[in-house]
Amino acid sequence: MTPSEDEPEINQAEDPSTSYAALDLGSNSFHLIVAREQDGSIEVIDKHREMVRMASGLGESKILTPDSIERALKSLSRMNQRLRTLPHQNVRVVGTNTLRQAKNRDEFLARAEAVLGHKIDVISGQEEGRLVYSAVMHANESREPRRLVIDIGGGSTEFIVGHRFEPHLTESLHMGCISITERWFKDGELTAQNLINATRDAQRELEVMEKPFREHGWDLAIGTSGTVLAVQSALSLYGHSAITESSVMELSDRLLNFDTIDNIDSTWCSQRRAQSLPGGIAILRAIFSSLLVERLDVSTGALREGLLHDLIGRKHHNDIRERSVRSLMTRYQIDDQQAKGVASTALQMFDSVYPVPNDEQQDDRQLLRWAALLHEIGLSISHIAYHKHGAYLLEHLDVQGFALTEQQQLGWLVRTHRRRVVQKEHMPHGHSLVHLCVMLRLAVALRRNRSGEDLPLINLRFHEHVCQLTLEKRWLDEHPLTRLDLEQETDFLNELDLLLEILEH
Repeated sequence: MTPSEDEPEINQAEDPSTSYAALDLGSNSFHLIVAREQDGSIEVIDKHREMVRMASGLGESKILTPDSIERALKSLSRMNQRLRTLPHQNVRVVGTNTLRQAKNRDEFLARAEAVLGHKIDVISGQEEGRLVYSAVMHANESREPRRLVIDIGGGSTEFIVGHRFEPHLTESLHMGCISITERWFKDGELTAQNLINATRDAQRELEVMEKPFREHGWDLAIGTSGTVLAVQSALSLYGHSAITESSVMELSDRLLNFDTIDNIDSTWCSQRRAQSLPGGIAILRAIFSSLLVERLDVSTGALREGLLHDLIGRKHHNDIRERSVRSLMTRYQIDDQQAKGVASTALQMFDSVYPVPNDEQQDDRQLLRWAALLHEIGLSISHIAYHKHGAYLLEHLDVQGFALTEQQQLGWLVRTHRRRVVQKEHMPHGHSLVHLCVMLRLAVALRRNRSGEDLPLINLRFHEHVCQLTLEKRWLDEHPLTRLDLEQETDFLNELDLLLEILEH
C-alpha cells in the first residue's frame, strides 16, 4: 500500500508542547494533521493521508475482517512515528462510521491503541457532523449566514444546517461512497441502470431528512470530503467551475463511457479514489434532486480540522463538553446543590489518591466530576431504579463534544453509583473505572443528608485489593445512617474484588 497519496507538507521547526495533532480514522482513509496555534488561528505544519478502505472489510456481518484490521494497524504503526513526540493531551484520535458499526470494535481498539500509543474515541454521527461544520465555518469566509454542509464519507454522509458557527440540524445517514459503490457496482461495471439504482438507493436514505432540512433552508451549500474534491477536479477538465445538478449529470454520462471502474481516467482522480467514485457521484445526484440544492461550493475544511479547533478550545478552557453537562443539568432539573456537593466530595477523595495526577488521571478526574454532576439525571424519569434510567440517557443521548466511548463510561459510572455494582466485564472499553466508581459511590453515601453541610477531612487510599477510607469518629457517630451506608458498601464493593476498610480517628 502506498503510504500517502498527498504530497507531504514541509515540516517546519516544531515545539511539541505547542503543537497539536488530529487523526481521523475514516471509513475510506486515515487522515493525520499536525498544526500549531498562531495568533488565534491554526497553522498546519504537517499532513499525512493513507487510503485504508476499512469500510470494505466490514461486510454484512458487521465484523472487521483480519485483512482490514491488519491494513489499519500497519497504517497506525507508521503514524505513530509522527505522534510519539507530542504530549498526549495535544493529540485527538477518533473513529467514525465503520467503527461505530463494527461488532468487534473493542477488540480492534485495544490493538490499535497499543500500536498507536494514544486513546481512540469513537464518535457518533451527530458529533462527527458538529465537528465537520465547525471546520468548514472556520475555513470558509462568506457573508451568507445560513449554511448547509455536506460531508460524503466512505460509510456515512453527514448533513448539517446552521447559522454562522451554530449548527441547528444534524443528520448522519448510513450511506457512503464505499458502501453505495460496493452495493450497486459489485462487478465493477458502469452501467446506466446501476447508476440509477444507486441514486434511488441514496434518495430513499434522504427521505427521512428532506422535509426538516428544506423547511429550515440555507443561503449557501458547501461540500467537503475526497468525493466532492474529486468531482470538482473532474469537472474542471470539462470547463465547469461549479458543482451543479447539470454538471454532475454531465459527469455521470462521462463516467459511464469508461464502462468499468478500473478504466476511470487517472486525470479524474487516483486509482484508489476511483474505486469508490461511482457511489459518491450517485449520492451527489440524489442530494441535488432530493434537497433541491442549486450549487455546491467546496471546502477543504474537514473532520480533522474540526478536531483541532475542539482540542485547542479544550486547552483554553473552552470545552464544549462542559457546556453540554450544564445543559443536561438544566434540561433534566438536576438538584444543583446536591450534584456539586457530591462532585466536590468525590474530587476530594480523588486528590487524596492522586495528589500529582498525570495526563490520563487528569482526564479521569474530569470524567468523575461529570459523572457526579449527572448521577441523578435519571430522577427525571422515575425514582425507582433511577441509576439505570440515568445510565440509559447518558449512553444514548446526543451530547455535543462527547465521544461515544466517553458517554458509555459516564453511563457505567452513573449505573454503578448505587445498589449492586455492574460486573467489571461489562465495563466500557478503556482503562479500569473501578477507582472512580468507588469514589462516586462513597461521595453519594457521605452526602446522604443533602444539606450542603461541610464534611470532615476525607482520606482515601488504595492498596492492591484494599480500599481504606479514613474519617473522624465523632462525625460518624453523629451520622449513624451514613455509617450504616458505608458498612453496606463493604458488601457491594466485594463484587469489584475490593475490601473496604473504614478507619476512624
